[in-house]
Amino acid sequence: MKKIVLKKSLVKLVRRYWPLRMFAWMLIRPKRFLQEFVYPLSDYERFKNSVSIYQKYLADSKPDYDPSEKPGLLIIAGIMGTSWCQLWSVLAGAYKNKMYKTFVLTSRSEPIQNLYFRLFDIERIYIEDLNIESVNLSASLVNTINSLEGFENIKNFEEGDSPIGKMALSTFSRMQATGIMDIDDSKSLAEIKNWMFYLCKAKRVAAALYEDKNISTLFFTEVFMDYYGGFYYGALRAGLNIMRFNGTVRDEAVVVTHQTLKNDRTHFSSISDESWADIVSRPFNESVEEELRQNFEDRYSDRWALSKRNQPNTNTVTAQQAKSELEISSDRKVAIIYSHILYDTLFFNGEYLFKNYADWLVQSIKSACRNPHVDWYVKIHPSNLWRGELEQYNEGIYEEVRLIGEHVGELPEHVKLIYPDTPYSPYTWLQIADYGVTVTGTSGIELGALGKAVVTGGTGRYENIGFTISPRTQHEYLETLENIHRHPLPSSHQNELGKRFAYATFCMKPFTLDFFKPIPKRGKSRIYATDDLVFIGNFENEMNSYPESISGFLDWSLNKSEVDFLNPWPTDLEQEIGNENHECIDSLSV
Repeated sequence: MKKIVLKKSLVKLVRRYWPLRMFAWMLIRPKRFLQEFVYPLSDYERFKNSVSIYQKYLADSKPDYDPSEKPGLLIIAGIMGTSWCQLWSVLAGAYKNKMYKTFVLTSRSEPIQNLYFRLFDIERIYIEDLNIESVNLSASLVNTINSLEGFENIKNFEEGDSPIGKMALSTFSRMQATGIMDIDDSKSLAEIKNWMFYLCKAKRVAAALYEDKNISTLFFTEVFMDYYGGFYYGALRAGLNIMRFNGTVRDEAVVVTHQTLKNDRTHFSSISDESWADIVSRPFNESVEEELRQNFEDRYSDRWALSKRNQPNTNTVTAQQAKSELEISSDRKVAIIYSHILYDTLFFNGEYLFKNYADWLVQSIKSACRNPHVDWYVKIHPSNLWRGELEQYNEGIYEEVRLIGEHVGELPEHVKLIYPDTPYSPYTWLQIADYGVTVTGTSGIELGALGKAVVTGGTGRYENIGFTISPRTQHEYLETLENIHRHPLPSSHQNELGKRFAYATFCMKPFTLDFFKPIPKRGKSRIYATDDLVFIGNFENEMNSYPESISGFLDWSLNKSEVDFLNPWPTDLEQEIGNENHECIDSLSV
């Protein structure tokens, strides 16, 4: 633990003083120098040249206004990846033409990424200059936090309706790359409380900044840890127009939502009540079935690098073939527990039945051990292959395997592990399963669309849609797993609800960035991290207006009451032909 903390402190120091970092890499790690500076500068030059047409359009159509009297857009960029900086800078350029002042909260440790914001003349505000640590908190607040004891008291601590305790625990968990938090350890407890103080301070700094710059609109991606959480809740409580951007498994698409008090703790791919009511009222047609089938095929093929990274060297085979090779009896049901990333974005999406993802996983596996009536598999999250924590923190041992060894012991014959290097594609495992177990994972959406039973261990995404088995207590959940073989498979109505929700999630939610072309970063031959992909502009040679996709985004973004950015529900092809025929008949009658 001491080595990890010391290493992080050194990394933080070098990151802050980037000239030192650049000079050190140039001398002692020339390959790293290429990766950190030379290649990124080359990516920037490619991007700069590719958006010149768009910049010319913005310059030619620039409105005449006094910016001092206009509202402000603030991008909370921090140390986000290059592709986010590229997207936000292009969108901010459009906002300037909507008569907004534009700002970005960034870091001095990211000089090359800041070039993208300079390119569109976005005013930089550096997180280091805000001196968050120096903010004074009231003595009563400090005493209250210092007096907190026990995991539940810390987790449930709120300050001004902001979940400070949950954010601090989430931040600590990600920093340590573990789902297990030892509150009894004095050093861990001190670090968690330091994060609590820091988040409270960041919220106060955010409120002052929003007032000073007349901020009305914000772009986020991270919202629940580090200073991002303080800035997010500072904006949410002020009723500002907040847009949260999140990545997808599509290289050329993101998901964006308006964050409100009502949907604050829901998953970014969830659907608002208003949107869902509209979706279930639409006719379920062949176009939905076909587009959803195509989406499954695309996500489990080589089409998108960001989905391919989760399934390297795998093959899609029939469930029958896989069961034969795995020696699964045809008269045995299969249940799969889908592990989450155990330390990432804890506590934000709804509420968990268990203390955290790690506790949920351990308790689920124990229940599986007590139910020999089905063949159980525990699917280790595939991101273990490319996130890097396996070697950096866990000495080559999967966190799931370590937890099983410490808290479960030797697994019985009817419970097996699916390692990330499995030869079968995730789609094959979805087909093999009769039951799927998750907290609120994407696997639950996929299984629901495929007509499989889904058991959830938390809220905040799809537990109320109607296609899941969603226990409300720990006891009910564990009892469900121990008797899962007694539960019937979903009805045709439940399967249709699962398909509708999957279609909304995978086909309607993505904001397709058709004004960009995704390409690998210079020096990258394989895509692992999201930031291994960058963008170049894909604009028309001559522009007389915004691309339709940007115009659609702008129209949606300025109406914060419309929570979901959605593509339209499809009209069935046969229905369109029928309508055209009716129009012809009507015109002939006239």
